Amino acid sequence: MSAEKDSKQSVTELAASNAELRATLARMAEEHARDQAALREQSRMLELLNHTGQSIASQLDLDRLLQTVTDAATALTGARFGAFFYNRVNEQGEDYLLYTLSGAPREAFEKFGHPRATAVFAPTFRGDGPVRSADITQDPRYGKMAPHHGMPPGHLPVRSYLAAAVKSRAGEVFGGLFFGHPQPGQFDERTELLVVGIAAQAANAIDNARLYQAAQIQIANRERAELRLRDTDRRKDEFLATLAHELRNPLAPIRQAALISQSPGATPEQKNWSHEVITRQVQHMSLLLDDLLDISRITRGTLELRKQRTELASVIESAVETARPAIDAKRHRLSLELPRVPVQLDADSLRLSQVLSNLLTNAAKYTDPEGQLRLVGEVIGGDVVIRVIDNGIGISPAALPNIFQMFSQVKSVQDRSDGGLGIGLALSRGLIALHSGRLEAHSAGLGHGSEFSVHLPTSVHGMTEPASPPAPAAAVNRQRRILVADDNVDAGESLAMLLRLDGHEVELATNGTDALQVFEHSRPEVAILDIGMPGLSGYEVAQRIRGNGHNDVLLIAVTGWGQDADKARATEAGFDHHFTKPVEPAALSALLGS
Repeated sequence: MSAEKDSKQSVTELAASNAELRATLARMAEEHARDQAALREQSRMLELLNHTGQSIASQLDLDRLLQTVTDAATALTGARFGAFFYNRVNEQGEDYLLYTLSGAPREAFEKFGHPRATAVFAPTFRGDGPVRSADITQDPRYGKMAPHHGMPPGHLPVRSYLAAAVKSRAGEVFGGLFFGHPQPGQFDERTELLVVGIAAQAANAIDNARLYQAAQIQIANRERAELRLRDTDRRKDEFLATLAHELRNPLAPIRQAALISQSPGATPEQKNWSHEVITRQVQHMSLLLDDLLDISRITRGTLELRKQRTELASVIESAVETARPAIDAKRHRLSLELPRVPVQLDADSLRLSQVLSNLLTNAAKYTDPEGQLRLVGEVIGGDVVIRVIDNGIGISPAALPNIFQMFSQVKSVQDRSDGGLGIGLALSRGLIALHSGRLEAHSAGLGHGSEFSVHLPTSVHGMTEPASPPAPAAAVNRQRRILVADDNVDAGESLAMLLRLDGHEVELATNGTDALQVFEHSRPEVAILDIGMPGLSGYEVAQRIRGNGHNDVLLIAVTGWGQDADKARATEAGFDHHFTKPVEPAALSALLGS
């Protein structure tokens, strides 16, 4: 009996052991299956994360990149909806702009404005660690800020909440990724790690996209700059060609008039006519050069105005007088409409008259014969407005924005033009700007005429009445001993001949060394010295004359360089006066006779 009993107990124990073994194996199989599932899920998530990283890295457009990040992260986390808020700072402090949204229409957030720096949002926008809550409505940080103390009415339902900062390696917080689900407990630690990884990838991609965009902007800017340079070069070439044309034009009548005056068969009337032609054409060339010098001075900021209290009517009268030949040549009718009461300006009357005469001349030039020109002056507010209006060829809308540019001429204008360098309007606008005013152009298009308006301030506060200039002393017909030195033989001999015709005794030198020898030999009262001579320059000749104690001689510099710096250098060298070529004979005669 005892043996049978032991046998039964052994069988029972064996069965129990087998059952326990089976249970253990079942548990192991279950755990293995779970591990395998976890490994498969982890592998799937890593594959998805890798695919997401590649997708993010392939985007260089910032808008598309952020949308890709938001869509991918929303899908990977299982969130019902996700958003990326861009971090920016305005004058009032921190402000967060909804940039992308996934899982919900954009309109779902637009009516709520920008998220504020609440206790829930602030850590993400500061760049702190991720924020995860199984039920954000039960979180102690939730609902601490007025006026809603939580989600506003109509907000998407959010219970599960997960957010991570998107921060560069340098520490700049670009913004934050935010995810929500209407059911609680949807995000675990693994999901949080996944979002942190996506946020890091997004930050690197944003850095790259920003660098790419900055590079694209630099490339575009460089291309625009190169285009402007090419356009400027083209317009400079056109300008130089026009300049050469305009300077050559007077040479033909000058040469022909000179031949007529030398012809034995020419009558006195023909010789007088030829002299008038030469005088007129030389004056034209001189005006062209003056315009070039003026625009250069304005560009370099060295042109100075001589402002004084000026009557508007007198300025307009002077401008009309200057432009009258161009107006009468095409039989235009000019009407003047001026204020009934005198209007005073704080202005350089010469320069202002120069602008208005240029506008009138342009109006006459680009209007068909027997056209209508109007010059209207009026006071509007605190400004004097002077308008020059014509019914000429007009300006196309495409050409109007460039009408005041240097080296710029409208093709239709070139076709109708009868000369000019195309710098008159640029010069005029520069002169008006120096008066703290503005020059504007208006036209309804080709064939509809043009209007140019000058706006100038009327204020003359602090101005005093200019003293009446002393009456010019009458020229005294006094014979003087004069030395003329110029390496241009024709220029020197023609000036000497003019001076001899005025009764002066003149000796001539063609270089600096000869000029000093002639001076020591003849001891002239006046020395007219060209600056750019070989051997010794005019400056050096003047310095040696003064250095030898000859302080009573009148030294006059003659040069093609007429800038203020050139005049100052001439004064330092010892010159008493400075004339810019071509010398005006009347001005030189007045100086010698004073």
